[in-house]
Order: sequence, then C-alpha cells, then structure tokens
Amino acid sequence: MKTRNWFGSLTALGICAAGLIGFTSNASATVISGADLSGLTYRDNGGVSQFVVGSPDYALLSTADSGLNGGAPTVYVKAANIGALTLGTLNSFSARYSLLSLSGGNGNQPYWLTYLYAPGGGYIGVVSFGGPTLDLSSQTHVFYDYATSPLSTDTHWGLTLAQLDGTAYGTTTFGQLGVYESGVEIGDWNNGNSVIPAEAKIGSITIPVPDGGSTAGLVAASIGMLAFMAKRKALLGLLV
Repeated sequence: MKTRNWFGSLTALGICAAGLIGFTSNASATVISGADLSGLTYRDNGGVSQFVVGSPDYALLSTADSGLNGGAPTVYVKAANIGALTLGTLNSFSARYSLLSLSGGNGNQPYWLTYLYAPGGGYIGVVSFGGPTLDLSSQTHVFYDYATSPLSTDTHWGLTLAQLDGTAYGTTTFGQLGVYESGVEIGDWNNGNSVIPAEAKIGSITIPVPDGGSTAGLVAASIGMLAFMAKRKALLGLLV
C-alpha cells in the first residue's frame, strides 16, 4: 500500500514536471532603462556607442558621418544582458525604444537590427525601416553574415515582419529562427555625397522575454522534489 502511494506521488509530480516543460509560450515585457542600460552590449562600429550617467541615464549613439561610408554605432540586447535564457524566436519577438533626443541624420530615425541564428551557421540580420517600434507591421529587409545557406542571397526587401515570419528558409521559416541579439542602430543611411553627423540618446528599450526561464526553474524544482522524496522514503524503509 505504501509502495503504491509512493508510486502515485512520483506519477503526479512527473506529470506536473512534464506539463511545466511544455508551458513555454508566454512572454513578459522587459523595460531596460536607467542604470540597467549599462549592462547592454555597446559596439562603436566607427562611431560612438556608450552608456552615459545622467538625469536620467541613457545609451548614446553618435557618428560624425551617418552615410554609407561612415560609422554605424549600435546598442544591443542579448539574453545574457538581462539574465534571460533566451530572447525566443522571431515570430514571437517585438521591440520598442524611447528617445530622449535625436539630432542630425538627415531626418532618418534609429532602426532595429536583429540577428538570428542561421541553421547552417552564421547569422541572419533583419533590419527595420526605422522608427521606435518593431512589430508585425514593420517593414524589413534581410542580410546574411557568414550564413552558410544557398538561400543567403534574397534580401526580402520591404516585407513586413509578419510576412517575413512565414517566409521559408530552407526546411524552416524565418519566424522559427532563434533571436541571437537585437539592437538600436543609427547611420549607414544613403546621404549621397553629404557628410551628415547623427546622435541619438536612448532612454529605454523594451523587449519581450519568454517565460521559459521561470519555467525551467519550476521544472528543476519538481525534479528536485522527486529526488528528495525518493531519498526520504528510502531512509524510512518504505520503498519495499
């Protein structure tokens, strides 16, 4: 009788753990601002990209030449920057930044640059057409950084993010590819022969983070409870 009760407990906890493993579809919005901006990944790329202490703190992007031959500074968010396990897949990804100020750039706005893991190696870049919001209606184009795929020539210029999500890439779709990092960039604009500086002060960045991190913790806790119960029952001589 006691053995059957123990087996029932194992079964119940096992079902609970299995259910938690599959419960990974939810996401929470994470707002990065103030001192938390200091933990992001800054890349100068020929300009200046850095965290600045102020009232409030901000991420500074600045370039003396925002044209095609000038600098293109970027501030990126990686999962590790915010203590997350993953940024999810492209079809569940959106983002938004808020500006404290913007100058120069010939009227262009900072844009989102999101890198995806390419199935065969390397990365796939998805660039928005500019503006604070990256969502399903955003127009995008694609480029490939060392992506080892015969499909790495089509830039899918002008597709919305929703359209790109459903576009085939090999045996999968772009929407199913994992997000490596996503950031805000300025520069690399077609300013003709003009040398036009640009500067953006980013006050906050908002991205969704899948709830898989907390799910993993619950699964680990369930498995740990199973191990604890097994040890306790064995010590009590009830596993007979």
